[in-house]
Amino acid sequence: MEVLRPRDRFAAHRQTAIWKFTSEIQKQFILLLTATPVQNNLEELFNLVTLLEPGLLSTKRDFSQRFISKGDKLTPKNVDELHTLLSEVMVRNRRSTVGLQFTQRFARTESVAMTGAEKALYDAVAALVRDQLRAETKTTALNRMTLITLQMALGSSSAAAAAMLENLLDKPILPDCQRQSILELAGRASLQDQSAKVDRLLRLLDEFPDKLVIFTQFRATQEMLRCRLVQAGHDVAVFHGGLSRLGKEGAIEHFRESARLMICTESGSEGRNLQFAHGLCNFDLPWNPMKIEQRIGRLSRIGQKRDVYVFNFVAAGTVEAAVLHLLEAKLNMFELVIGEVDMILGNLDEEKEFEDIVADEWAAAANADEFAARMEMLGNRLLAAKVAYFQQCSQDEKLFGNRFAPEG
Repeated sequence: MEVLRPRDRFAAHRQTAIWKFTSEIQKQFILLLTATPVQNNLEELFNLVTLLEPGLLSTKRDFSQRFISKGDKLTPKNVDELHTLLSEVMVRNRRSTVGLQFTQRFARTESVAMTGAEKALYDAVAALVRDQLRAETKTTALNRMTLITLQMALGSSSAAAAAMLENLLDKPILPDCQRQSILELAGRASLQDQSAKVDRLLRLLDEFPDKLVIFTQFRATQEMLRCRLVQAGHDVAVFHGGLSRLGKEGAIEHFRESARLMICTESGSEGRNLQFAHGLCNFDLPWNPMKIEQRIGRLSRIGQKRDVYVFNFVAAGTVEAAVLHLLEAKLNMFELVIGEVDMILGNLDEEKEFEDIVADEWAAAANADEFAARMEMLGNRLLAAKVAYFQQCSQDEKLFGNRFAPEG
């Protein structure tokens, strides 16, 4: 049995490689999962159904003549006949018909002013990263992925930045001309023992008395947080990808029972159900909104009985602050239903990952004002993608109505 969950805009077009590949697979059974079967043209519906049951809707020419209104390729005609044919291969599940109810999500941004030392370190490392991203020729040690990760580590904590810079120094391929500056920055980062974000987190723990899942992308940040929180008298569970299976289960059980806090790296956002808690802190923010959505989805899911509170920590003037502003102001991300973010990003028509788009805009900007302007333009594209997504949803309702609900 073949299960296909394509990016709809690719699978719905016969000229694309994925449509041709899928149509040529020798298969006895096929299950096609799609959220928006029609985006721009009813012919997309014909193409998807033809993958499932070739010939059911006759030929493309015949389908167009029988079922697509002249002058409007999104408006069907002979709807009852079309529905009868589609009922042989289509089941349509909607949240309203399957009875799923989710509790509300409330998000709060905690914008924290960096200390003077933190700001100076941030500016110095960011200048290094930006210069290297702009360079026409990049060294193997400072490739694009490493540079973006270093910038994300810098937005997480000085400890994470120090760990990454020290790892760079261990690479013999690092050119001597860059080694000295990185050595100096690594030293400054390792001596940075103050964190405005940690200070704000400790105050938050007085304001929010319940269990709290704290997410970070970096092990060094996780260990720094563990030390500071234990020092402050908190019972803390730690979850990361380096734990054994039993270790991971033990961490979850520790959090379920006695620990008030659990600090998770990204591995904690995959496949773990933590709905016995209802508070989440993004101590740092991935530049990809889907990763943020995955984190929230560990708590905001079926079985959650309480409203979920999300606290987003960002240092003012950082890339993460700009990303969060964009996601809140343009996308209203934290008010969307789970799964909608993915569909909206799909409407951007970008081959690059979202974090790569952000990195390109940041590296290309000459100063903070230009970066803000570039992010505003990206935000407007996101808003247009969101509008297009809801138009597609409206079109689906118009086309399919209450038909195709599963029996029973």
